[in-house]
Amino acid sequence: MLNIKKIHFIGICGTLMGNAAVSLKKAGFDVRGSDKAFYPPMGDMLKNEGMETFDGFSEKNLDWGPDLVIIGNAISRGNPEAERTLNERFNYMALPELLKYMFIKDKNSIVVSGTHGKTSTTSVIAKIFTDAGTDPTYLIGGIPVGLSSGFKNGEGDFFIIEGDEYDTAFFDKRPKFVHYRPHCLIINNIEFDHGDIYRDIDHIKLEFTRLVNLVPRNGRIIANYDEHNVIDVTSNAFTDIDSFGMSDKCKWKIKNITHDAGKTSFDLYRENELIISPVVKRCGKYQVYNITASIIASLFYDLDKNTILKTLEIFEGVKRRMEYRGTVNGATLIEDFAHHPTAIKNVLTEMREEFPDKKIIAAFEPRSNTTKLNTFQNELGEALSIADTIIVGKIDREHLLTVDEKLDMNKLLNDIKTHGKIAVHYNESSEIADYIKSIADEDSVIIIMTNGSFDGLFGMLGL
Repeated sequence: MLNIKKIHFIGICGTLMGNAAVSLKKAGFDVRGSDKAFYPPMGDMLKNEGMETFDGFSEKNLDWGPDLVIIGNAISRGNPEAERTLNERFNYMALPELLKYMFIKDKNSIVVSGTHGKTSTTSVIAKIFTDAGTDPTYLIGGIPVGLSSGFKNGEGDFFIIEGDEYDTAFFDKRPKFVHYRPHCLIINNIEFDHGDIYRDIDHIKLEFTRLVNLVPRNGRIIANYDEHNVIDVTSNAFTDIDSFGMSDKCKWKIKNITHDAGKTSFDLYRENELIISPVVKRCGKYQVYNITASIIASLFYDLDKNTILKTLEIFEGVKRRMEYRGTVNGATLIEDFAHHPTAIKNVLTEMREEFPDKKIIAAFEPRSNTTKLNTFQNELGEALSIADTIIVGKIDREHLLTVDEKLDMNKLLNDIKTHGKIAVHYNESSEIADYIKSIADEDSVIIIMTNGSFDGLFGMLGL
């Protein structure tokens, strides 16, 4: 490895970028970074950690002479810092490469992949392994409750990370997860997403098949066999598979899910033998899958069952994943990162289960590279219609999209209304805040779904 002392991050406010930067700073490196915006929670964390940052991108931000430049996957050619990096031949790499060389090395790498649930599953595993005293290194695309941050550089033998299928950088179009050297690979689900880089579901499955082929024979693949796409990509694996789910084809079978007094419990069997019966914070079916994968991974590495059970019982979740944010006119307000139709459906279904007597007000921001397109035109309407009142914000960077490719807002609203629900659209977050305030009361609950800041909506609601 090069003699590196000074590291500059272009796009430092990305969740993984920011956590990596903070960890390297704590390890003694001189770390600085730039971004176009510093919204919570990462912006607040960087400030609290005393990180020196540059507001906006400029060639001058590299005047301090870094030894290495980390270029985030959201950065494109034309970015002034990326252009200077190339022109002056600074050493550079993508974040996944940095992780492989400086953090993973020869550790047992536990990679959590899939379209949904990566952050929650990775958080649960990191908390279990931390409580078990293994001192793991982990990198999580969020900030778990009960852990100091989403990134910790531990001294133990384990590296725990989300295996994102999005591309690595403008100079490396492979998925991030191919860099993570999985010893234990979790695949919870595979659906079409990231329509800006994948042609179709078969394109995505091809990349997952390649990921499966990287797991060594002495490792393990933990796969949700209730998902047919997961079965497909693991069918020719060289590694032993711990399949899990609720169907009879699964080696690990989930049974007897019950909800009571704010808690969820279930039984986990392995080939008809009851192995463990965890009790967790009340959650929906999709979270039970996440927790099951976490348990199997922990048992594969021989962690103590009692430690697993104790951690699961007190685990509070992850910021921005069904996170309680406060109240508006007596209505409970919850934030979630959901932006894919399946995730939206899962979140709203869980809201229905947890608040059966409340009117659900849902605000959704079409911000991801797929949901601002018409790729999920019909699916979005179906998923959002689980709520009673639906407020849709502006389409992110709509001016860059053609009429033929972008989400048809009028059709979306009309589709929702055909389900007998109220649907409105506002381009300004201030208008959304005013509308929520006008309809929220003690008989309602509010869920705001965004993978960004919703243009300051939470602040406008007094939160």
